[in-house]
Amino acid sequence: MPKRIKANLNLTIKPNNAPIAWQTFCDTHPPFSIALDGYVREAPKFSRKGPWANFNHHEDVDRLATRSTCAQILIAIRQGLFDCFQENNTPIAHVFVNDCDEDVCLSWYLIKNFFLIEQEIPAPISKLVIIEDLLDATAGAYPFKIRPSELQNIEWIFDPYRRFRLNGGLENKRVDEYQDILNKIERRIKRYLNGKGGKVVLDTRYKKIGGSEEWVLLEEIGAHGRTGAYMDGVRAYVAVRPKSKNHWVYTIGRMSPFVPFHIGKIIRHLNKIEGNKEDLWGGANTIGGSPRVNGSKIPPKDLEKLINDIIKD
Repeated sequence: MPKRIKANLNLTIKPNNAPIAWQTFCDTHPPFSIALDGYVREAPKFSRKGPWANFNHHEDVDRLATRSTCAQILIAIRQGLFDCFQENNTPIAHVFVNDCDEDVCLSWYLIKNFFLIEQEIPAPISKLVIIEDLLDATAGAYPFKIRPSELQNIEWIFDPYRRFRLNGGLENKRVDEYQDILNKIERRIKRYLNGKGGKVVLDTRYKKIGGSEEWVLLEEIGAHGRTGAYMDGVRAYVAVRPKSKNHWVYTIGRMSPFVPFHIGKIIRHLNKIEGNKEDLWGGANTIGGSPRVNGSKIPPKDLEKLINDIIKD
């Protein structure tokens, strides 16, 4: 086991902040700042001047051709990230996030434990990142041919986040709750890497509530409802959950760019209808979603009609 290296690494969680532009990030965040997984609403970027870095696969990218954030971080560390992000020979990084999902949790774990992978990548870490990369890049639609128990190991690691999301915890936007999820998943990653992880049987239940012949509007009942929809042959979907009395959280997805459900076009139209200036619908070419902070003001039935009108044009 490589020895832990003294470093200055800190994490700032801002769930109530809408994603910002790259230039805004560089202008308002200190040198040695790193944005993860949608904190900056642009493609991956790096500036040596700060230095500053953005690791992201949500906006302005081809989703299937772009590594997930955790895979970008893994490669960056191996390729000398902390040769650049250091001061007085001490590795330093001010990391900023606005979510606590699987990709964020694993990316932060890799940054905190960069010394584990700078020289070589232990096999369990490699397998964990590869599986999470494929799952995240495809929004859970990747048709794995591995033993079910191996996937159940990975799902066990991230189960605290999935339950938190399904139970509406994300919508509270509480920093302490987000930090608690990160801590829980970090502990589970450590147990998994030590061969002491658990297993979770996938709960793929969902309820179809609308859509059309081209797509399905659904509510997730189980923590893996979207995966269940893909298993049933659904190739494009919108998943909805209530945020408050008059706001909803939506995730829009399709299995690949080869499915004729133009997410970018849908997002552009919905942003015009919502009329927000900062807190926007966003995403890449295979998955997107409603504004991160406040959700959408459009009720599900209205959204269903809007999307059907948009895809007819």
